[in-house]
Amino acid sequence: MPRRKTLRPLCTDSCAFCLKLDDNPLLGNFTNNGELKLHTNCIFAASGLSQEKEEGTTDEDYIEGFHIDAIKREIRRGRSLICSYCRNPGACVGCVIKSCPCTFHLPCVSKAKGITIFSSTFPSYCRRHVPKQ
Repeated sequence: MPRRKTLRPLCTDSCAFCLKLDDNPLLGNFTNNGELKLHTNCIFAASGLSQEKEEGTTDEDYIEGFHIDAIKREIRRGRSLICSYCRNPGACVGCVIKSCPCTFHLPCVSKAKGITIFSSTFPSYCRRHVPKQ
Protein backbone atom coordinates (compact mmCIF):
# COMPACT_ATOMS: atom_id res chain seq x y z
CA MET A 1 0.00 0.00 0.00
CA PRO A 2 1.50 3.43 -0.95
CA ARG A 3 2.45 5.77 1.86
CA ARG A 4 0.24 8.80 2.29
CA LYS A 5 1.91 12.17 2.02
CA THR A 6 2.28 13.92 5.34
CA LEU A 7 0.11 17.00 5.68
CA ARG A 8 2.08 20.13 6.43
CA PRO A 9 1.14 22.22 9.45
CA LEU A 10 -1.38 25.04 9.01
CA CYS A 11 1.30 27.70 9.57
CA THR A 12 4.95 27.53 8.47
CA ASP A 13 7.50 29.93 7.04
CA SER A 14 6.14 29.18 3.57
CA CYS A 15 2.84 30.26 2.06
CA ALA A 16 0.02 28.22 3.61
CA PHE A 17 -1.54 27.77 0.15
CA CYS A 18 1.27 27.07 -2.33
CA LEU A 19 3.93 26.02 0.22
CA LYS A 20 6.56 28.19 -1.55
CA LEU A 21 8.98 30.47 0.30
CA ASP A 22 9.83 32.83 -2.53
CA ASP A 23 8.53 36.27 -3.45
CA ASN A 24 7.49 35.81 -7.06
CA PRO A 25 5.50 38.26 -9.22
CA LEU A 26 3.13 35.42 -10.19
CA LEU A 27 2.41 34.65 -6.54
CA GLY A 28 2.32 38.24 -5.30
CA ASN A 29 3.74 39.69 -2.11
CA PHE A 30 3.74 37.81 1.16
CA THR A 31 1.10 38.84 3.67
CA ASN A 32 1.72 37.84 7.27
CA ASN A 33 -0.74 38.54 10.07
CA GLY A 34 1.40 36.78 12.68
CA GLU A 35 -0.63 33.59 12.38
CA LEU A 36 -0.79 32.98 8.62
CA LYS A 37 1.78 33.65 5.94
CA LEU A 38 0.28 33.84 2.45
CA HIS A 39 1.00 35.13 -1.04
CA THR A 40 -1.65 37.68 -2.00
CA ASN A 41 -2.37 36.04 -5.37
CA CYS A 42 -2.72 32.61 -3.72
CA ILE A 43 -5.51 34.10 -1.60
CA PHE A 44 -7.27 35.59 -4.64
CA ALA A 45 -6.91 32.41 -6.74
CA ALA A 46 -8.18 29.98 -4.07
CA SER A 47 -11.42 28.53 -5.42
CA GLY A 48 -13.28 28.35 -2.11
CA LEU A 49 -12.84 31.99 -1.07
CA SER A 50 -14.99 35.05 -1.66
CA GLN A 51 -13.80 38.54 -0.87
CA GLU A 52 -16.09 40.04 1.77
CA LYS A 53 -14.61 43.52 2.16
CA GLU A 54 -13.10 46.14 -0.09
CA GLU A 55 -10.00 45.06 -1.96
CA GLY A 56 -6.90 45.56 0.13
CA THR A 57 -8.66 45.62 3.51
CA THR A 58 -6.37 44.02 6.08
CA ASP A 59 -6.99 44.18 9.83
CA GLU A 60 -7.25 41.75 12.75
CA ASP A 61 -10.13 39.84 11.07
CA TYR A 62 -9.36 40.25 7.35
CA ILE A 63 -6.47 39.76 4.94
CA GLU A 64 -6.93 41.51 1.58
CA GLY A 65 -10.69 41.61 2.26
CA PHE A 66 -10.98 37.86 2.97
CA HIS A 67 -12.07 36.82 6.46
CA ILE A 68 -9.25 34.99 8.27
CA ASP A 69 -11.58 32.19 9.40
CA ALA A 70 -12.63 31.62 5.77
CA ILE A 71 -8.96 31.50 4.73
CA LYS A 72 -8.24 28.89 7.42
CA ARG A 73 -11.23 26.80 6.25
CA GLU A 74 -9.96 26.97 2.66
CA ILE A 75 -6.48 25.86 3.74
CA ARG A 76 -8.02 22.90 5.59
CA ARG A 77 -10.22 22.07 2.57
CA GLY A 78 -7.16 22.17 0.35
CA ARG A 79 -5.38 19.58 2.46
CA SER A 80 -7.73 16.96 1.03
CA LEU A 81 -7.15 18.11 -2.57
CA ILE A 82 -4.20 16.62 -4.44
CA CYS A 83 -2.52 18.80 -7.06
CA SER A 84 -3.03 17.50 -10.59
CA TYR A 85 0.54 18.57 -11.43
CA CYS A 86 2.85 17.89 -8.45
CA ARG A 87 0.63 15.34 -6.67
CA ASN A 88 1.04 17.06 -3.27
CA PRO A 89 -1.90 18.02 -1.04
CA GLY A 90 -3.07 21.61 -0.63
CA ALA A 91 -4.32 22.30 -4.16
CA CYS A 92 -6.87 25.08 -3.59
CA VAL A 93 -6.93 26.40 -7.17
CA GLY A 94 -9.48 24.50 -9.23
CA CYS A 95 -10.32 24.64 -12.91
CA VAL A 96 -13.29 26.97 -13.26
CA ILE A 97 -15.19 24.40 -15.36
CA LYS A 98 -17.47 22.82 -12.75
CA SER A 99 -17.31 19.30 -14.19
CA CYS A 100 -13.48 19.33 -14.29
CA PRO A 101 -11.74 17.62 -11.36
CA CYS A 102 -8.35 19.35 -11.84
CA THR A 103 -6.95 21.20 -8.83
CA PHE A 104 -3.56 22.88 -8.44
CA HIS A 105 -1.34 25.02 -6.26
CA LEU A 106 -1.16 28.45 -7.92
CA PRO A 107 2.44 27.98 -9.19
CA CYS A 108 1.52 24.56 -10.59
CA VAL A 109 -1.28 25.90 -12.83
CA SER A 110 1.15 27.42 -15.34
CA LYS A 111 3.61 24.50 -15.04
CA ALA A 112 0.72 22.23 -16.09
CA LYS A 113 0.05 24.53 -19.10
CA GLY A 114 -3.10 26.00 -17.55
CA ILE A 115 -3.77 29.67 -16.87
CA THR A 116 -5.08 31.92 -14.14
CA ILE A 117 -6.58 35.23 -15.22
CA PHE A 118 -5.52 37.89 -12.72
CA SER A 119 -8.68 39.99 -12.79
CA SER A 120 -12.27 39.82 -11.62
CA THR A 121 -12.74 36.49 -9.81
CA PHE A 122 -9.27 35.11 -10.73
CA PRO A 123 -10.60 32.19 -12.78
CA SER A 124 -8.18 29.33 -13.44
CA TYR A 125 -8.31 26.85 -16.29
CA CYS A 126 -6.54 23.52 -16.72
CA ARG A 127 -4.84 22.98 -20.10
CA ARG A 128 -7.89 21.15 -21.50
CA HIS A 129 -10.19 24.10 -20.77
CA VAL A 130 -7.94 27.10 -21.49
CA PRO A 131 -10.07 29.60 -23.47
CA LYS A 132 -9.16 29.80 -27.15
CA GLN A 133 -8.21 33.20 -28.53
